[in-house]
Amino acid sequence: MSKPINAALLNAFVCPGTGHLYLGKKAMGWGIIITCFASLCAMMIVVIERAQAIADDIVAGNIALDFTAIYSAVHASVTANLPTSATLAMYAFLLCWIGGTISAFIMGKKMDDAVAHSSD
Repeated sequence: MSKPINAALLNAFVCPGTGHLYLGKKAMGWGIIITCFASLCAMMIVVIERAQAIADDIVAGNIALDFTAIYSAVHASVTANLPTSATLAMYAFLLCWIGGTISAFIMGKKMDDAVAHSSD
């Protein structure tokens, strides 16, 4: 497989940023990895807070210990509006994932083209 395809696949399916590391673009690769990790942490904070609130309601007896009641509480929590921080974190993660994959492919293509032109 060619360098651009390998970089894009690494970025898309292993971890955003690994395609750039594969291409030798360490600063960009680590920047994408750190941004994705921070974004995932911000989203997980919201998920954990909502799960903890549901667990507290179950322990307090506000939600019956019944599958349907718990499912309803989880569904209501999922469909509730997300805080702005979680929404921004989600967009940042998607941008890193999709944009990073495209960027890794383009950078790999440019590197392949540069090698092909220098060997002429």
